[in-house]
Amino acid sequence: MKKELFAVALLALILALSVLNTRAIGSLCGDLEALVRDSAKAAEDENWADSQRKLESAIALWQKHEGYTGIVLRHTDIETLTDDFFELTEHIYTRDPAATKAASALVREHLKSIAKMESFDFGSIF
Repeated sequence: MKKELFAVALLALILALSVLNTRAIGSLCGDLEALVRDSAKAAEDENWADSQRKLESAIALWQKHEGYTGIVLRHTDIETLTDDFFELTEHIYTRDPAATKAASALVREHLKSIAKMESFDFGSIF
């Protein structure tokens, strides 16, 4: 009976940690997406200094969480998103509105994809 209780407790712990992970990644991706969207909006208004500042905040936030994301996310996703951030930075520095808009859309889509992959539903369990 002790083994069964231990197994149930372990499964409950795994489920709780999965829910916490989903919330943490969702929150991080949401915060990053908002910063990138604000950066793109500032670039659209040709406020390049504000655009750069907001994007640098997003990159700093992403790098701040690299210890956690390095454990829970696929490394290819981490590398791709990091590359996308710095490609967007290049377009903001060169003040290219069209490229900035496209690159920011790419970053936001990648963030949505990461958040969706980390969430779980009935299909991902069974």
